[in-house]
Amino acid sequence: MICAEVSYRKIFKRILFMKDKQERIIENQNNVPKPKNAFDLWKHVGMARSKKVEKKGKVAVDSMLATYRDKLTYTFIIDREVASIHFNRLRGEIFFKGHNIRNINLNPNQIQALKDLKNVLLTDDKGRRFFSDYDATLSRCLADNNKG
Repeated sequence: MICAEVSYRKIFKRILFMKDKQERIIENQNNVPKPKNAFDLWKHVGMARSKKVEKKGKVAVDSMLATYRDKLTYTFIIDREVASIHFNRLRGEIFFKGHNIRNINLNPNQIQALKDLKNVLLTDDKGRRFFSDYDATLSRCLADNNKG
């Protein structure tokens, strides 16, 4: 009888502990401020949006650099259409308009856009930490493209 009493007590304490823990989690979730717009949501999940990107003395209002952990995305306009460059530092891959640059033939405008991103990274505070890895990856990918 004593063994059964002890186990019931343990079970009852465990249930109370779990219920208290669940109530604290719900309370913490209710205290989190609701994001007002998409950029607040990005900040909440760890992303950061840069300021306007300057390009050779002109402010490019149609471009945006976004960073998230070990990834960056640069969105801009080229040849009358929206394009983006994605860089994944951990995988060492660069994507132009969703295609890995190792697997496509790049025209001179696209190559210039990839090189221009290096200047953008140098002028941006959050982009500087990606510069050396991006430069090395881009050089390696362009050399591979020229060989093929």
